[in-house]
Amino acid sequence: MRRFWLGFGAALGLLSVVWLLGVRHQLGVPTGSSRWVFDANQHKTKLAVETPGVRTLIVAGSNAMFGIDSGQIEQLWQRHAINLAVNAGLGLPYILENSKRIARAGDIILLPLEYALILDDGSPNAQIIDYVIARDLDYWRSLSRFAQLQFAAEMAPDRWVEGLRRLPDAPNSNGRYGAHFLDARGDQTHTDKTDQTAADQKAISQAKIWDYGKRARTERGAWHLLADYASWAKNAGVCVIAMPTVLLKQEKYTYDQDDYIFYTTLAQKMTALGIPYIGSPLDFMYPPSWFFDTDHHLQAWARRRHTSSLVTLLQANALPACPTPQAKK
Repeated sequence: MRRFWLGFGAALGLLSVVWLLGVRHQLGVPTGSSRWVFDANQHKTKLAVETPGVRTLIVAGSNAMFGIDSGQIEQLWQRHAINLAVNAGLGLPYILENSKRIARAGDIILLPLEYALILDDGSPNAQIIDYVIARDLDYWRSLSRFAQLQFAAEMAPDRWVEGLRRLPDAPNSNGRYGAHFLDARGDQTHTDKTDQTAADQKAISQAKIWDYGKRARTERGAWHLLADYASWAKNAGVCVIAMPTVLLKQEKYTYDQDDYIFYTTLAQKMTALGIPYIGSPLDFMYPPSWFFDTDHHLQAWARRRHTSSLVTLLQANALPACPTPQAKK
């Protein structure tokens, strides 16, 4: 029996070494699965870097890519607005860190984070593992050795094989997602009612009913990451304002006690961390007719209407550390 366990341990150790060497060998090797996010990030980062002076940056997942009309935000403060939002699947640690790399002193950051980002504990998922190992070695090098090992250990076997295959990195010019459908501010385009397919409508009709309230009560969440972000912003001279994300309205979100408590106390919790939060989540839940292809993605007309409501809120909530918004014309 002892010999069996020694052999088993040796085999496991050898496999672990082979696995880690395989991960190391594919660092920086692009994958098709990470291409559209990479193209979108490159487009948005280029816009931000090449925009002189102070800017307004929208930081979140794809709810904001589809849901914020950056042109209205530009008019609000009379400064360029860049929509950095791409995909919530990248996770809050990466989304916040990426914004730190781009932000300048004097910038305003609007933070309409998806509720899942606030409640996730920041552990790496398949998408961020794929993306970082394939596309962002600067972020990889910034991780602790333990975090790097965690990325490597949680990589799926098929993703490990894909990286070793070193397939051609063909540009992404097809499909709904990618830089080819982003405008000069980073907003998603081609989201009119006429662009919507039957599959899009079906996806909305079958949208999941989320248990964010229960998660807020039972899970650690990312409150510590947001508190650290508030400290960074203060030291960096950056104004951060959080606000509700868009979400398909469900009756459960008001009658379920856990949900109701989560949504009605979120502003207080975020503000206590050092990030002012304007608006009430329950006021930014919309009927199915507003949405495009998921319960977080608005149609173009709804995006303009939603952003107009946010602008009204921003004008009514002047914050000491932030520039005063322009009066609505």
